[in-house]
Amino acid sequence: MDEEDDIPEFDVKAFKKKERRKAKTSIISFLFGIIIALICRFLWVNMDVSIRWALTFIFALASIGFLWKILQILNVDIRAFGKKEWLGSIAFYFFTWLAFFVLFINPPFYDASPPEISVVVLPSLQEVNENASIIAKITDNVGVKEAKINLSGEHLMNKWNGVYSYNYSSDKDIPFKITAIDKNNHKAIYEGMLHFRKNVIYIEKNESNINASHEIKIWVMKNISMEKFRVFYKINGYEINATYNGESGNYYIYKTTPSYEGWKAGAENKIRIYAEVIHYFPGIKTKFSSYVVGNEYKFVTTNDSNIGQLKSPVIKGLPTSANLRTPGFELFAVVIAFAIILWRRKK
Repeated sequence: MDEEDDIPEFDVKAFKKKERRKAKTSIISFLFGIIIALICRFLWVNMDVSIRWALTFIFALASIGFLWKILQILNVDIRAFGKKEWLGSIAFYFFTWLAFFVLFINPPFYDASPPEISVVVLPSLQEVNENASIIAKITDNVGVKEAKINLSGEHLMNKWNGVYSYNYSSDKDIPFKITAIDKNNHKAIYEGMLHFRKNVIYIEKNESNINASHEIKIWVMKNISMEKFRVFYKINGYEINATYNGESGNYYIYKTTPSYEGWKAGAENKIRIYAEVIHYFPGIKTKFSSYVVGNEYKFVTTNDSNIGQLKSPVIKGLPTSANLRTPGFELFAVVIAFAIILWRRKK
């Protein structure tokens, strides 16, 4: 017997019938996934936040039973289905549902989320009657319509580079409230407090007859910032950083000497002391900073030739810009779902 006699005849009619059934099943599974996603979207809107993910997921799984009935009603011969075809149809339906459901519960189809408000007060503790800066990063998936601050009256916050700010000075602690409203009128509120004290930064006294090695101590209250800050002073047109020298009670102690540039030998030197508080919001490279401003002090130096010779110290470890957080689960789920749908279609 010839080998050709062993090859079964290709049944074109059966092949076309099988491919039509597969195509019809894919289309029905796809459309059914979209319909269930729409139903879940409306259920989602009316459910409590703590249970809606779980309940919509269970509903989507339970709806697989309806897929079997719909295939029957639409004259798909499910008797010819094997395990592989059933699993393929269910997977195609499920990931279609997941992809469209995630799309339907996010803008532009739906917005249930109020703005997110992240606030920093610079400095956290300020000298009385000096400005404290309230800086708020306010984000929303459809856009922020307005941001107001209630602080001895309601005021619009200033917007710059996507960040809102407001400056205020007082001689006592005072509460504030930020209200942010998005374009769909969802509202978010943040409440905080401004703190003002005397002697947030100071030097104990003016001094005379000091030489290049004389140690000058600058006292700074610890809680002016949760992050590392910079202490410095200005003298004769120069800006000199002070170096950390320990702590005592509620204060950090910084030190400097007349050996740094700007100081003049055999003369009266006036310095004004500062603390710079720095903050970066994740995803924003802009530096936000504010200053605690201290008093002016006088120091009379001797004719020491080492006075005014050194460069200002370099301060390391100050805050720097941080990267934006990674995308959330929803975006990841959409990408995976569509990838699986495309893979299934190719098969």
